[in-house]
Amino acid sequence: MRRVSAVPAVLAALTCTGPLDAHPEIEAALSRLNAQITVTPADASLYVQRGELYARHEAWVMAEANYLRAAELAPDFPRLNRARAALDFANGRMAAARARLTRVLAADPKDAEALVLRARAHAALGTAAAAIADFNAALALIASPSPELYLERAGLYSSPGDALRSLDEGLSRLGPVVTLELRALALEESLGRTDAALARLDRIAGQSERKESWLKRRGDLLARSGRPAEARAAYAAALAAIAALPDWLRETPDTVRLAAELTRLTSSDS
Repeated sequence: MRRVSAVPAVLAALTCTGPLDAHPEIEAALSRLNAQITVTPADASLYVQRGELYARHEAWVMAEANYLRAAELAPDFPRLNRARAALDFANGRMAAARARLTRVLAADPKDAEALVLRARAHAALGTAAAAIADFNAALALIASPSPELYLERAGLYSSPGDALRSLDEGLSRLGPVVTLELRALALEESLGRTDAALARLDRIAGQSERKESWLKRRGDLLARSGRPAEARAAYAAALAAIAALPDWLRETPDTVRLAAELTRLTSSDS
């Protein structure tokens, strides 16, 4: 007896009762895909696209139903395993996600998106070395990687020095990204490299139109490092930067609070 799949019936019900009414920006895309599926119901790519659309809006049951239908129609369809792996990952099924992504990468070792996702699955499963290797491979393939990839990779190193080198590689490639500099600054301080951390702060301040907050950070770093006189000088410089602001900026509540804190710190004996 021929086995009859229940997936098409499930999909039919789901498309009638889809919960994406709260997302009007995707209604047109969903309507277009529904219409195309009505015309060509055996096109696996359409189910993958619709599943990805549902997944982006965390409609997990609908996404899974669409992926299952695509798998019935074309088990080896490109993108299907990666899409299902992303769904596994989003729902905390890390081992399943990693297994699917390994199959994806066996077929296409240069799939950068799959490498990044498998790196994250490795990280969630506690296999940091494998995660770092996948991030390395992905970063070598991506023309314009996001700073977040370098931050994620740096967070996997047990050694602050290795993490710092990872961040500096990102800064060398991407230029002066504040999020990378701030993480590197914290690592420099943890390694006792106060002057190197101060140099990073100075670079960040040099890129900013508003200097007072960065000068306050400079003073805090110097104070933590046991250099109170230099710390007070940095706080005084921050106050001078505030004094140079136009009235409408100088008189905002945040700036007034910062000025009061700086005044207290400049007069402190500690």
